[in-house]
Amino acid sequence: MTSFNPLSIFMDARRITRGTPEMLASRQRERLNELVRFARANSRFYAEKYRGLPDDVTDVRLLPPVTKVELMEHFDDVVTDASVRKADVLQYISDLGNIGKPYLGKYMVWTTSGTTGTPGIFLEDKNWDAVITAVNVLRMGGEWYNMEVIRGMMKAGGNSASVFAGNGHFLGVTMLERQRASNRSRGKRIRLIPVTLPLHEIVKQLNDLQPAMFSGYASALGLLAQEQLEGRLNIHPSIVISSAEPLSDENRELIQKAFGVPPRNNYGCSEGGVMGYECNHGKMHINADWIIFEPVDANHNPVPAGQLSNRTLITNLANRVMPIIRYELGDRVTLLPQKCDCGITLPLIKVEGRTDEILRFESSSEGLIPVLPLALWSVIKETPGVLRFQAIQTAPDSLKIRLEAKHTEEYQAVWQRVYVNARDYLIQQGLDNVNIVRAEEPPMRDPKSGKFRNVWAEKFNGLK
Repeated sequence: MTSFNPLSIFMDARRITRGTPEMLASRQRERLNELVRFARANSRFYAEKYRGLPDDVTDVRLLPPVTKVELMEHFDDVVTDASVRKADVLQYISDLGNIGKPYLGKYMVWTTSGTTGTPGIFLEDKNWDAVITAVNVLRMGGEWYNMEVIRGMMKAGGNSASVFAGNGHFLGVTMLERQRASNRSRGKRIRLIPVTLPLHEIVKQLNDLQPAMFSGYASALGLLAQEQLEGRLNIHPSIVISSAEPLSDENRELIQKAFGVPPRNNYGCSEGGVMGYECNHGKMHINADWIIFEPVDANHNPVPAGQLSNRTLITNLANRVMPIIRYELGDRVTLLPQKCDCGITLPLIKVEGRTDEILRFESSSEGLIPVLPLALWSVIKETPGVLRFQAIQTAPDSLKIRLEAKHTEEYQAVWQRVYVNARDYLIQQGLDNVNIVRAEEPPMRDPKSGKFRNVWAEKFNGLK
């Protein structure tokens, strides 16, 4: 089995970063064959699914795709550690006090919901952790943390702030809490600021902390950049990192103008970890030595470079406790055919990303108040019993919610919880006048694009 020693991984990744396509293809073949052999031997699910396939599999296209629904339904058969049971993991993640703490003392747990409505639970073992750590230190560290950034961080005492949803075992929050727990002294300088707080409270905490490193959702960073330009926020970060949402050219320019540094961007998910990162030329490179990334059409056929995919299949070559092999993501991406001028030879992609919007409601006393899409998403989606939802602003003071409950017979009780949570959140934002309406229709995809959006505003009174 390939050594998962961090130093060995680091040195190999260093060679591959600017290596030849043949070197990269060789690593993928070797690691894929090793992963498939391990999965067949230790996972009942994959042993059955790969029955009849050749002993050696070096072409990922020989393997059948899998979905989140399929993995979650067969969770106990998918995992390769017999001591891991879905019922126990569900109990573990029901306690938010466990965020960042290893399950069974050895596995990190990340959750996701996505747009299918099926909650996802994914485990990270020490092998995957070693890969993530080594690759991130080499690639993102090498591209983003130059001497100017390092000096700025030292001058600010290493203070960092992240504006994320903190009410679930999400990838970014879990990694942040683990980092805080690993070093108490360092942990005191790392702050998670819940994105659900009122904007003025987020601004106050940032002004008090004066972070040298500042990260968050792209929409939150754009909104806070505007606060900086208008003088309410006054921070001087050495590095700004965007995650989880597409970073538009408009937001990129706004952030750089406000904070004086170019925003850095990465691309990840709970199933694959940090899969890609932007180089100093602003191009997104995929860590293809540890992630096999396949842009495909609706029938899982390969999509040629330069063409937008319908979805994406990923294979995580590092994780052993929960093999992720040709796993279907809903992400629409374009594999770019050109090489990057930065000299990095890892593949380039462009991610279409989320299409949710910042809502702006008219308050009774303070004018327009913005509501971040991922803040509202975290409030509603993390309400017990919610399967899927859509939140649609229909007027300056009205929010319509489409709701689908996990169990039909519990719909009324789930709606009541959603209503209370959404109302309390809006009141906290200073929007006690907003009317929350239950939609008669269920959540649905856009009839033209086929996309499933969660949060957006309809046209009303010529304001949108």
